[in-house]
Amino acid sequence: MKLINKILVASGMFLSTGFFSSCSYLDMDSYFNDFTPLDSIFARQEYLERYLWGTAGLLPNEGALYGSSYGPYMTAVDEVMMSWKKAEYGGTFLTADEVTPFSTYYNNYERYYQGIRKCNTILGRIDEAKDLEALEKREILGLTYFLRGYFYYQLIQLYGPVPVLPDDPLEVDASIDNLSFERSTYDECVDYICNDMEQAFNFLEEKRAAAFFNRPTKYAAAAVISRVRLYQASPWFNGNKFYADWVGSDGKHLISQNYDEKKWALSALASLKIIESGQFNLHTVAADENTAVPKNTTASLAAFPNGIGGIDPYKSYAEMFNGETIDVRNPEIIYPAALDRNALSITFPLHMGGWNGLGVTQALVDGYYTNVGKDYETTADYFEPIGADSVFSNYTLKGTAARMFKNREPRFYASIGFSEAFWPANSLTNPSQNPEARTYQTITYYSNGNTAPQSSNPEDYNLTGYTMKKYTHPEDNLWSGGAVKTKTFPTFRYAEILLNYVEAINELNGSYSDESASTGIVYTVSRNTEHIVKYFNMIRFRAGLPGITVTDAQDKERIRELIKRERLVEFAHEGRRYHDVRRWGIAHLTENEPVRGMDVTKKNTERNLFYRVTNIQHKYAFRTFTHKMYFWPIPNSAITKNNKLTQNPGW
Repeated sequence: MKLINKILVASGMFLSTGFFSSCSYLDMDSYFNDFTPLDSIFARQEYLERYLWGTAGLLPNEGALYGSSYGPYMTAVDEVMMSWKKAEYGGTFLTADEVTPFSTYYNNYERYYQGIRKCNTILGRIDEAKDLEALEKREILGLTYFLRGYFYYQLIQLYGPVPVLPDDPLEVDASIDNLSFERSTYDECVDYICNDMEQAFNFLEEKRAAAFFNRPTKYAAAAVISRVRLYQASPWFNGNKFYADWVGSDGKHLISQNYDEKKWALSALASLKIIESGQFNLHTVAADENTAVPKNTTASLAAFPNGIGGIDPYKSYAEMFNGETIDVRNPEIIYPAALDRNALSITFPLHMGGWNGLGVTQALVDGYYTNVGKDYETTADYFEPIGADSVFSNYTLKGTAARMFKNREPRFYASIGFSEAFWPANSLTNPSQNPEARTYQTITYYSNGNTAPQSSNPEDYNLTGYTMKKYTHPEDNLWSGGAVKTKTFPTFRYAEILLNYVEAINELNGSYSDESASTGIVYTVSRNTEHIVKYFNMIRFRAGLPGITVTDAQDKERIRELIKRERLVEFAHEGRRYHDVRRWGIAHLTENEPVRGMDVTKKNTERNLFYRVTNIQHKYAFRTFTHKMYFWPIPNSAITKNNKLTQNPGW
């Protein structure tokens, strides 16, 4: 596209929505959209394109995981214990049961509907742009359908069932009654999203050139279908009698009261379409002389993906997130966003320029296996130092670390920062910045450790004795004069598609087929135990762990439990856990558990007490979860403007 290409090439980088470039351009587009008559906008292709990018600008920054996020997905879940309760981390108010319909946290409700209306306008008036060529029209149509479906996707993942607007653009001078709409059912919302994504799939390209990597492809659309259909098929939305009394004015149940197995099949079919496209692979890094393979592992040593042979499991996982692998060279990314720097600021120690306030919970730590795929079992000497440094895959495990952290699986070391963990942070080299005190540091969370609270920042300390290092590169240092590698957050990645597929086909009893409208290829899914083993084990082997067996795959309940644990670990701090515990209907159990971790009130001379897992005693650790919290409350301002809109249950 002529104008779009010119803008994007000139700016060089996209912002996190994947559609557009510089802030100044967005500011210009905001003015353009607000003050340019629609007749003028749709008279010419270049104005239509600018209107489209302005519409895309209403999408959230999905790489903002914690601070200034678009949802509570990382600050109101059992993976995390924040050291602050403030609006920037609005999810902390949910765990304290201090959210109301009048709260302003994550209030993008009207913004998303503004985007939907703009998409409807584009689709309704695109033919007015007489200079629009056929290929460019297909691209605009594909992006617009993707956008509209994505706005609805953002709405339902926070609020549940919402009103689906008529496709025809709304008249700006219509009466309030004509601008008021009842909720559609959850199934109707999902069907609408998936129909839009099917349209986007038909119009969008399979691949993007490197300069347009962040723009969605047809497989980004398929990934949305895979995810929303999986949620729709899950227990909380598929025959859930808890919502038997939640109906619209027409008597329709807003949450389906009848279990439908086919919903699992629809998710599986979307996943299979991506798998069989051949466009994506799990991110791997070749093994070298520093790659560690446990001597007593039972994992297959066959070449990956049939075993752990030939890859470095630690680097394969770590370098996907820490910026070492450039996003355009990462075959796992389906739809990317730019990672917000806050993900590092809240984890880094104060003397390295961070805020030191993100705590990882024991609930997450306990999900990680040992390096031979077994559950960690506490030993009598769990708190004693390991005794000697060990280096593997460019990772240094200090000899002062507790033995409870020895011989853990590679994803543990790639993700979790613990007391006595080593932080190189070696990009700070200027002698005037005192690098000897701010680089190559062994970080400790004891009450007298080098991250202990300071009088000037009394809340800036870690409450659990663990933090998240998943997005930290060994060179990263936040102190003035240091550097941070640019990082991409994988909003959708291939590992999720594989686990979505395994989870979905595990629930099938029958066989289901679908023919792709754009390619004519027929896809068929069933409870295929060979596929369950194959695709689940690809995740396990990439992590350097033994795979499951056909015997395992024949046990439906065992696979369910294995998937729950695998998703907890594989997608740690990627925002998936919040949605998983809700769609499985277990949030009222997991989110009411005590927050556990290390006892950070103990000194380094009390190692046996520090490393003993304890319930965290802190004012922010007292959490509550009631059934109303399965959905966020619809903002009161939206209900005031729409006299047919009702509030979510319990709010």
